[in-house]
Amino acid sequence: MQNLYGRGSASAINPRHAATLAVAAVISGQSLNQVIPSLEDRIDDGERGFFRDLTLGSCRWYFRLNALAKMLLKNPFPDEDQDLHALLVVGLYQLTIQGKAPHAAVHATVDVCEDMGKGYAKPVINACLRRYGREYESLLPPLDDNPVTATSHPKWLVKMLKKAWPEQWQDVLAANNERAPLCLRVNQRQVDRDTYLARLTAEGIDARAGEFSDSAIYLYESCDVTALPGFIDGDVSVQDEAAQLAAQLIAPQAGEYVLDACAAPGGKSAHLLESGDIHLTAVDADEARLERVHENLARLDLSANVVCMDMCSDEVWWPEFCGDEAENTGFDAILLDVPCSATGVIRRHPDIRMLRRREDIAQLVAVQGEILDRAWQMLKPGGRLLYATCSVLPEENSEQIVRFVDRQADATLVTLDKDWGIACNAGRQLFPTPQGHDGFYYALLHKQA
Repeated sequence: MQNLYGRGSASAINPRHAATLAVAAVISGQSLNQVIPSLEDRIDDGERGFFRDLTLGSCRWYFRLNALAKMLLKNPFPDEDQDLHALLVVGLYQLTIQGKAPHAAVHATVDVCEDMGKGYAKPVINACLRRYGREYESLLPPLDDNPVTATSHPKWLVKMLKKAWPEQWQDVLAANNERAPLCLRVNQRQVDRDTYLARLTAEGIDARAGEFSDSAIYLYESCDVTALPGFIDGDVSVQDEAAQLAAQLIAPQAGEYVLDACAAPGGKSAHLLESGDIHLTAVDADEARLERVHENLARLDLSANVVCMDMCSDEVWWPEFCGDEAENTGFDAILLDVPCSATGVIRRHPDIRMLRRREDIAQLVAVQGEILDRAWQMLKPGGRLLYATCSVLPEENSEQIVRFVDRQADATLVTLDKDWGIACNAGRQLFPTPQGHDGFYYALLHKQA
């Protein structure tokens, strides 16, 4: 097995080297969630922020930087040296986006070749980075003429967004290239938002209330959330404002039996429990990810039935979680946050633009439809189901719901007359907003009695 840290050393790893390994892993098909934790553990605390910025930024701008790297290389690196291509991308990110001093950035990046055990590549990396410094005025304009390299998004996604949202697509792409703000959800069982904002002010932390969720607070600067006042005691959690709208739309009532399908990591489950005295069942097919649900509920001193189950399964497992056996015809309410393309949260997970493929969308749409049909069987007559995704693609959202209502005679679409997002032919779509919420979609369905 390849040693991620180079030369068999257990000592702290250089952040530029670590970022190179992370980007190379994404190029090979791994997600940042898979590779960042093990690398970050080997980086000095004071350099972790730099490592994350290098890694996330290089992935965010990969399509642009990759094209630039190819322009600078006389010959592409062979397959066994794709980590060197990743190093060149990381070096170009420092020069083009971070604006690092060229001499220091070039020198430090070239030295990583030694850490990688590939000192022979130092002249090539050095020549490419220095050539960029000399010729950037002629190298950059062609990149700005192509929407793929200008916005650093895959061609298929640019085309789909332009077709689906002719008035918004450019703003969506621009927002995806911004850093996402840190948003908190106040646990209103323990503290109201104004009181918590005052506590932050007293601690010298600049923050503002969210515009659409009555529990959202944005911090002007990112920080270690575990050090926030009351975090350990469950006063606040990290959750995007758009995701917080789920609990408001379901509006759980005391005593109701509610299902959070596809629940991991549990942010929405916790918010539902904070919103009312309900009987919650949280389901996910991934047992490892359900550990996060347990952890989140434990910190917030909340309880739920946590079940490992595939929502596409034929097994009739849910009646025991729906109340009195004589009346357990289904749940009163279901939150269905289905697996999706995650095209609304690209700014938080920039590797999505490198890993997602056009053909994935049809596969996801099929799975979503199957889960929706299964979940509908678990909803009692008179109940409500909230369909949600963090996608901005109509195929997964409004078009999915239109097809479902057409084939499900007892399904009625509830009009969401809200001051957020835009109305679609079914449901409402939110787009990622600079210094605001992520991209999200909601549709509320009522099951006729």
